[in-house]
Amino acid sequence: MIGFVIRLAGFGILLGAVTRVALSWWSQFGLDDLAALQRFHDTSIGVLLVAPVVLALIGFGRLSSVAVFAGCFLAGAALTAPLVCARVAGL
Repeated sequence: MIGFVIRLAGFGILLGAVTRVALSWWSQFGLDDLAALQRFHDTSIGVLLVAPVVLALIGFGRLSSVAVFAGCFLAGAALTAPLVCARVAGL
């Protein structure tokens, strides 16, 4: 049980910090005004809020490296998403 709590806290801190940075960049680049991207934004933030629980549940035994990879993958995708969306939108 203590391992689950440690994994949950670790993934929560990682993805929580990344979420805050991504939200700040999202607003900084003016992507809040684009209605076409709003559904994408809402879905991605929802995934980042639920992901620590899912990753902590599967992150034991043989699947721990898979959970760490998935957490780092989500963090990287969340950090680059505002930059890519701004580039595609021409902002």
